[in-house]
Amino acid sequence: MRRIVTLSLALSSSALILLSGCSRTSDYMPSGDATGEQIFKEACVECHTPVNGNVMVLKAEMANPEAIIERVRNGKGMGMPAFRNLMGDSVESLANYVLENSATQ
Repeated sequence: MRRIVTLSLALSSSALILLSGCSRTSDYMPSGDATGEQIFKEACVECHTPVNGNVMVLKAEMANPEAIIERVRNGKGMGMPAFRNLMGDSVESLANYVLENSATQ
């Protein structure tokens, strides 16, 4: 019984440590003259690795600048953090880069 309690505490502690590293927001800040491609390479490519020349494969409802900007600024669940520092020309440039270099389902 004591082993089970010890194991449970160890697993719970490990889970808390791992979850504490999951950030729902990113503090990424592009340089003032960063292009959409530069922003993508600096902030997105770690999770969104280009395949067959496409940076992403977008669902039809995501294949517009407004949807991409909303997703970038607000994130999605625990998987994608919100990039609140991306605003104005930076986020628009990123959205246009993603649209121009993605396939659509």
